[in-house]
Amino acid sequence: MIRKLRLSRFIFLLCVYSLLEPIFSEELRTQEASDKPKDKIVQNKEEKTDTKNSSETKEEEVEGLKAEELNPKKKDDLVIPIKFGFFVDGYYNASLNRPASKELLYTTQATRTNEYNINLAYLDAKVETDKYRGRFAVQFGTSVVANYSGEGTTGKTSNESSIRNMQEAYGGVRLGKSTWLDAGIYFGHLGYESWISHENFVYTRAFSLDYVPYYVSGARLSGKITDKLSYQLHLNNGYQVVTDNNKDISGGFRLEWNPLGNLMFRWNTFIGNEQPTTTPKETRYYNNFIAEWKPFQRLTLASSFDVAYQERASREDLVYTPEGPIYLRRDGTAFRQTYVGNFWLAYRFLPDWRIGMRLERYLDREQMIIVTNTKDGFQTSGATATLDYHPDPAILVRFTYQYRRSMDSIYPHENNTSKLDRMFIFSLSIKI
Repeated sequence: MIRKLRLSRFIFLLCVYSLLEPIFSEELRTQEASDKPKDKIVQNKEEKTDTKNSSETKEEEVEGLKAEELNPKKKDDLVIPIKFGFFVDGYYNASLNRPASKELLYTTQATRTNEYNINLAYLDAKVETDKYRGRFAVQFGTSVVANYSGEGTTGKTSNESSIRNMQEAYGGVRLGKSTWLDAGIYFGHLGYESWISHENFVYTRAFSLDYVPYYVSGARLSGKITDKLSYQLHLNNGYQVVTDNNKDISGGFRLEWNPLGNLMFRWNTFIGNEQPTTTPKETRYYNNFIAEWKPFQRLTLASSFDVAYQERASREDLVYTPEGPIYLRRDGTAFRQTYVGNFWLAYRFLPDWRIGMRLERYLDREQMIIVTNTKDGFQTSGATATLDYHPDPAILVRFTYQYRRSMDSIYPHENNTSKLDRMFIFSLSIKI
């Protein structure tokens, strides 16, 4: 009986299992199927996220490349190479004429006598790259006052006091391989000697340098025609003026030829009307020819010859006679003329010692440039010698003797005038 019950129970469980087994297997398959898509969905989401991140990275890279194309400058290129410097030129002028006013005439250098003073001092900032350049310098000194005496004083926004302490203020841009365009206030291109005494063979300046522009205001185009031939083209307000006295534009050019490494020839010109607007126009034509030769390292020889013409507004000339100035009608040339000649020699006889000499002759009988209000005008010769002690490129100690003689008595001498002008000058300059 018991065996029958066990057998029947086994048969019953077997029937139940046979009925439930398909159901359980189907649920397992459904669960497995449902589990597998979830893994795939998660994987797809991760793939989509990675794709999105990579696309964003690519977009950022593209934007970066576009930004570099639009602005190819690197951080290093944005650093502006500015150089700062200064110059101080002090002097003591022991004039043998001992003028009562202590002021010298017909010169812009070392104008105060028998006292120590500053001829020129400046602070400057310069920048020069392969694409742009410029210089800004402020200045002070007795030569500054003397040089800017011809500036207008009535202008409201531009006058002598507003611009005379600004030595140079210009900017330039490179237009080609060797072509530059500069504009602003900058040093004039006429003459062999510089306003900076540190750069000259003798301390004072020749007459021809004192009466050509130390500075001009305008624009210049410069470059090279060949490796040995260079040029400059100038458009300026006038002959050493920033505040112009008329409505005309002046100009000129420079040609420099260096056929050999130790030989140089230069031709400078200026053309312009220098008369105020209220007076008849008189155009000035100025030519300056320079030659420099360095036969060996310690010796330099140089010379210059100037020829200047100026149109006459009238055939009547103002002539100075003992009885007073009178006007005489001329039937001759329609131009007034000026002729100038200079010769320089510099010899370094020891490593720290050098001697410099200058001979000069200036003829302006009709007072085209230099007005003396005398019968023979400005007809003067001169000789100058300077002994230099040059222990360092930045330091220059100078001892100068200058002798000049005029045809007329034009130089201040105590309480009178004299044909002679003689002086000893001690100077010390530092240039960094």
